Amino acid sequence: MFFNNFMKWMIILTIIITFSSDNWFIYWLMMEMNLMLFIPLMNSKKKNSSNWMVAYFVEQSFSSTLFFMMSISFNMFNLLFFEFMIMISILIKLAMIPFHFWLTSLSELINYNTLFLILTLQKFIPLFILVMNFTEKMIFFAMISSIFGSLLLFNLKSFKKILIFSSISHQGWMISLIAMNSNFWFTYMMIYSLLIFKILSILKKNNIELKNNFFKKKIPMSEKISMTTLILSLGGMPPFIGFIMKFLSILIIINNSIFVVMILILSSIINIFIYLRMMNTNLFINSIYFSKKLFFNYNQKSVLFNMYWFISIFILNMMMF
Repeated sequence: MFFNNFMKWMIILTIIITFSSDNWFIYWLMMEMNLMLFIPLMNSKKKNSSNWMVAYFVEQSFSSTLFFMMSISFNMFNLLFFEFMIMISILIKLAMIPFHFWLTSLSELINYNTLFLILTLQKFIPLFILVMNFTEKMIFFAMISSIFGSLLLFNLKSFKKILIFSSISHQGWMISLIAMNSNFWFTYMMIYSLLIFKILSILKKNNIELKNNFFKKKIPMSEKISMTTLILSLGGMPPFIGFIMKFLSILIIINNSIFVVMILILSSIINIFIYLRMMNTNLFINSIYFSKKLFFNYNQKSVLFNMYWFISIFILNMMMF
């Protein structure tokens, strides 16, 4: 436990150092340290997990090597070629479409703690590098990822894959914000990370991997309600915090590109449709049971925690003003 916590804090330290630097070598070095600190956390008892750890290392090393070679030989290549190769290395790191296959293949072999790190902390450094070296070509990949990340959610049964493709779609929003030179991408990422943390906490606590099992298992009604609101918030359903962060993003992006906004809104509509299908009517079959259990037998500690959590997210969102 101490070892895992130490590794996580060291990963956070590499992110802080990256955000404090403007040197390409430091960016590469922190990405490599981030990789080496993360791999021990992938240790799993599942079959073939060691093979996938090696595959993950090779894939990440390839993108890091590509990034490093371009950084040290900047003057040797045409600017367009340099930007293109840097972009490819970052797309691989972020597992954006069409470079997402390594992450979806890895999903069933990792636990929820590891998945949280991949979907959140592992994204900060590549996104920050995009801020420092953005190319207009990334807008195309942002739109493609937002749309296909949503479309590929159809008929998925695994919660892990659902969250992975949802992450790909959300990255389209964040990169679009980066394209508009807006620092709101960081606030967006923080809110997204908090939503993912809470969702994965509920799934981990109840040992659930398939979405169909969530309503079949004996889970407290309060947690089912929390899960429903979190999933809908992740999709951008009003009036949840996920809708607010997407609405504010639209206000920023629409000043520069209405077409990009239309694509992002379409992806969000697809997300909401899929999540509404997923959160089916089984949740509300026993309305009497729901009202009694939720309002009279709700654990006080859980209430206070959820209130604190939502208030914290709201304050974080308002800080941009």
